[in-house]
Amino acid sequence: MNDALENILLDVSKSPDIDGGDLEKASELILASALKGLDITRVSIWLLQSDKQAMRAAKLIDEKSPNTEVPVLYKNQLPSYFQALESERTIIANDARCHPATIELTNGYLEETGVYGLLDVPLRHKGEMIGVMCCESRRENRIWTSAEVAFVGMLADIYGRAVSAAERERFEALLIQQNEQLESMVEERTQSLTKALDNFKQAQERLIETEKMAALGKLVAGVAHEVNTPLGVSVTAVTHCEHRLKKLNQSFTDGSISRKHLQTFIDNTFEAYQLLSSNLERAATLIQNFKKTAVDQSSFELVKCQLNDYLHALVLSLNPMVKKKKVTITIHCNEDIVLKTYQGALAQIVTNLVSNTNDHAFAEPDENHQIEIIATEEDSGVRFSFRDNGKGMDSETIKDIFEPFFTTSRQTGGSGLGLSIVYNLVTRKLKGQISVQSTPGEGTEFSFFLPNLPK
Repeated sequence: MNDALENILLDVSKSPDIDGGDLEKASELILASALKGLDITRVSIWLLQSDKQAMRAAKLIDEKSPNTEVPVLYKNQLPSYFQALESERTIIANDARCHPATIELTNGYLEETGVYGLLDVPLRHKGEMIGVMCCESRRENRIWTSAEVAFVGMLADIYGRAVSAAERERFEALLIQQNEQLESMVEERTQSLTKALDNFKQAQERLIETEKMAALGKLVAGVAHEVNTPLGVSVTAVTHCEHRLKKLNQSFTDGSISRKHLQTFIDNTFEAYQLLSSNLERAATLIQNFKKTAVDQSSFELVKCQLNDYLHALVLSLNPMVKKKKVTITIHCNEDIVLKTYQGALAQIVTNLVSNTNDHAFAEPDENHQIEIIATEEDSGVRFSFRDNGKGMDSETIKDIFEPFFTTSRQTGGSGLGLSIVYNLVTRKLKGQISVQSTPGEGTEFSFFLPNLPK
């Protein structure tokens, strides 16, 4: 190859238009270089269509007829030409009107354009032929030299490089567009999820409040039933005293009262008033404990809680809830243990655990039913163990036990929120941890740690 052609190739190869991603500019540079190096007036780049049944001119330069209409070349009309191209070999036709591969182009193309010689070099991209670079000579008896064939072959390789650059540029632009779309979708999705999360939090707060009121409802029902007993006894004692007093007054009016009669009245009245006093005191204690735990569960306030006294007061208000199934609640807690926590949250945790155990662990009344609440002081808080000797749970149930709305008693009205609320109160409100262990037929143990909370 002579120096002139080599210099042209060097200039083309170094041009930023080749790797700039603009295939139009790169094609124009390559074709202009072919015109210059081969000293011809017409050159073009044809690209195979996707079905490989036709070729269209992607870029054409014709210095003599710049406005020439370019036809579409169809395989079914030019089978020999397309067969030669499919072999991916360069077509060197010094006399294209007689060459077996190009003779089909004579009528309708070569004669109309005044072309005699063709030098067609396949264009490749990623190992496949995508088209052809067609160099056309209008001089008769033009002989294509080996240097010119090599020159056009190298220009074809450079075109393949330009196609890769344009593809890369297109992919990068597409990637940027997709990233922008993705960012927009992520932003929209984030807003949607944020809104959904806000709605979920509001719903969760409403559900917690509903479950809280349901627990209070159980307390109210239990305490009301329990208070009715001492109040009933008290009413009976008052009625009895009233009846005895009327009889005494009648005897006094009639003048038939005796010393023995008076002494019997006094003795019976003392007994009645002692019974009345003890039952009213019992009712007052129940109401006081209920009021304390009810107020605690209605409003959370960070306090230093004397655990032993508080747990005993809480359990007294919960006893009516478990009385029907004859459940005994036992507390093991040192009197000096103090925990800085939200007392109301602790009350709701214990209430929900007792309610859940009473509803699920114990099926029928039995004097052997036991619940143990054990509180052990640790370095930074208190470890609680809540045990029962009920029917226990299998591993599948334990896996979902803290999930919202999970319940094994849907048919009897269970909401599936009690233990979910316990989990959220322990882990979020009180910054603790909770776990559960159970064996079918042997009972269940909830273990949770509550730290001393800062102000």
